[in-house]
Amino acid sequence: MSKLEVGTIEPEGASTTLTLGASGDTVDLSNTTVTLPDSSYLANRNMVINGAMQVSQRGTSEASLAYTSYGYYKAPDRFRASIEVGTWTVSQSSEAPEGFANSYKFDCTALDASPTAAYATQLVCRIEAQDLQNLKYGTSNAETVTLSFWVRSAKTGTYIVELQHGETSISNSIAYTISVADTWEKKELSFSGYVTTAINDDNGTGLYVNFWLVAGSDYTSGTLASNTWQSTAANKAVGQVNLADSTSNDWHITGVQMEVGSVATPFEHKTFGQELAACQRYYEKSYNQGTDPATATTSGAWMWRHTDAGAGINTVTFQTTKRTTPTVVSYGRASGTSGKITNMSGGASDVATNAMNTGTGSVCWNWTSTGSETYVEAHWTADAEL
Repeated sequence: MSKLEVGTIEPEGASTTLTLGASGDTVDLSNTTVTLPDSSYLANRNMVINGAMQVSQRGTSEASLAYTSYGYYKAPDRFRASIEVGTWTVSQSSEAPEGFANSYKFDCTALDASPTAAYATQLVCRIEAQDLQNLKYGTSNAETVTLSFWVRSAKTGTYIVELQHGETSISNSIAYTISVADTWEKKELSFSGYVTTAINDDNGTGLYVNFWLVAGSDYTSGTLASNTWQSTAANKAVGQVNLADSTSNDWHITGVQMEVGSVATPFEHKTFGQELAACQRYYEKSYNQGTDPATATTSGAWMWRHTDAGAGINTVTFQTTKRTTPTVVSYGRASGTSGKITNMSGGASDVATNAMNTGTGSVCWNWTSTGSETYVEAHWTADAEL
């Protein structure tokens, strides 16, 4: 096979040719445009899982979340609410900009116009440390990352996004502005790399991406250290609006992407199946997608046989190897009640569960007497979240 030899590219107006080695033939490229694919074709550059808010395994809406509500609720997977100010409903919303179908929504249902100094409300994305080794933190070559996202709110003004190092108390905050109420706006923020402390190569949290919604004065009384890694709490969220000051306020976000470099590229859209598999590393359920955990249903329920009233072992085939040994919760098939199994005559028995490993796991189900039945049924969830 002949090789392709590429000659020197001449200045404009000169002859530009390619010489085909064995034949000696030449190809004139003077009027030829060579188009390279742009970065929208480069796969796996987004470090954020479920950034388009497609997957919502726990459910699609949860209300009455108030002081000390911390967790992954009935809203898009991999985004954790941290609520200390105001009362909120969080949800997977169908309100979205063109090219997206869903967003994560905060809706204020009880206001707090004067937040306590040490309290805040945030939406947090935690990213696994071993997936961030390419950032080279702790070296002089630490990479800049660019965070881009679409945001919409009834309340205009200044908002803060913070990157927090998972191994230290150091963080880096940048402000963005929502300029027009109830209008989708795209934001692009670049954060310099952190040269002092490395991110551990393990399954813990390497970075927190904190979207501030409310900040007490403990976090706003200093000077915003914009794109500067620092450890003073008062400098974290200077200028942040109080989204909890009116029950007319809401806030949506989608298209969240964090990538290496100082330029935001087009959002990396993935299939629902790809995002679901990535989310299942952290949380999985036996229920069908679209069915909330704790629902009374036979669809997807697991059935197994037992020979006495004591412990039983059942192999749960996780779709994805878990980040760590998960916490498994059993739900009675007939009642949807947690901590239960259902025997074949419909009765419910107490059950304790213990996941034995992170992969295709043998799960130990310890139950009280189920009578003379030889089969029991249950649903389960497996939680290995950061």
